[in-house]
Amino acid sequence: MKRIGLAGLVFMGLVLTASAQYGRGSLEGDEGLGRAPLPKPSDDTFFGGGTWGVKAGLGWAFLDWELGAAEGSDNQFVPQGSVFYKATDNLDFNLSAMFVSGEDEDDELGDTDADLARLALGVRYWFDTQSRFVPYLGAGIGYYIVDGSTDNTREDGVVVPASGISVDNCPGAFVEGGVAYQIADNFFVTAEATYDFLLGSADAKINGEDEDFKVSSLAIGLGVAFMF
Repeated sequence: MKRIGLAGLVFMGLVLTASAQYGRGSLEGDEGLGRAPLPKPSDDTFFGGGTWGVKAGLGWAFLDWELGAAEGSDNQFVPQGSVFYKATDNLDFNLSAMFVSGEDEDDELGDTDADLARLALGVRYWFDTQSRFVPYLGAGIGYYIVDGSTDNTREDGVVVPASGISVDNCPGAFVEGGVAYQIADNFFVTAEATYDFLLGSADAKINGEDEDFKVSSLAIGLGVAFMF
């Protein structure tokens, strides 16, 4: 609970600082975002004059995994960020990253842990509500760097020590949905949920035997977005 409270204080500090810097009066101007979901492109071509932006946040992740016979789950903070290019009034293309790590203990198999990192290309659609609240949905596919370990495993139903553990990286995907609140013409605070999962399972080896590694993460968090 102390970690959650600290994260909340840090986030509120960022929001208050940004609000003081940019000012709410900018919402009334003719230039910039105004009450549209994003700044308009500088010309009418699809890629000729879009807007660049960055989005970053901190979430609370529910991480679940399976490594051979071992299973685990954990809740941890997860940082996320993306650089995006807003090509149309409502659509952006983005490069995003995240990382989360968890560990768990099984009475029979001992300690087990998992790491999940995403580097992905995605698209995001911003709904124009003509208000300060802007819902959005997104999805993407990318390269996931994964790892896992376990103290013990099962062979022919017998618990044995696990050694020589290796896990291959593999493709994965994510979906996201949330709502942004406009603080200034080019600045938002966001609340969102993101689900990351592997496309199938990652190949793994334990004690020289082929195994599967599955991992997924559901994160709920707060963040900020800024358009240049």
